[in-house]
Formats: sequence, structure tokens, C-alpha cells
Amino acid sequence: MALRKIIEAEGKSIVQTSIGNIENGVQRVSFSAYVKVININGNKNQISANVNFKSETQQFYKEYQLPVSVETNSLNFIAQVYEYLKTLPEFVGAEDC
Repeated sequence: MALRKIIEAEGKSIVQTSIGNIENGVQRVSFSAYVKVININGNKNQISANVNFKSETQQFYKEYQLPVSVETNSLNFIAQVYEYLKTLPEFVGAEDC
């Protein structure tokens, strides 16, 4: 299980030179990322999930904290993370893949 999400970001571009770093204005990027849970840790009350965002040229990780259910009919922990992520505003438009 994984998600596909268009990531849009804005930030300062910095060029590294032999005499120091030079700011190169504000850059906007947009790319399609494959979003995958790579690690979970926790207990019966809460888990911490490390999530990888990867495209052909970009990659970064983010950690999420979420409550977990251990009831008999509950989804497994990893599936619970994906379901939780899809409830967050930053994952609006994410698709299962």
C-alpha cells in the first residue's frame, strides 16, 4: 500500500559558490510523489510513523504521530497510518496506489 500525491512547495533558492551562498530568489516546485510508510514505532495508545515522499528527483521524510486502535476488528498499524494520512489537509487529493 502507498499513496500518490502532488507536492507543491515554495522556498528560497540558494546557489553555493566558492565565496559563499547566494540567494537566488523564491522558487516554486510541484512534483508527483510516491508516499510510503517506511517505519512505525509505538504502543497500544499511539504510534510514530516515518513516511517517505519520493519522486524521480526529490526525496524527503516526515514523521507523524497518531492514535492507534488495537480492537479486534481494527486495521493493521500500517493501514491505520495510511487512513490517518488521508484525513490530513496536506493529503487532500492523494490517491491509493
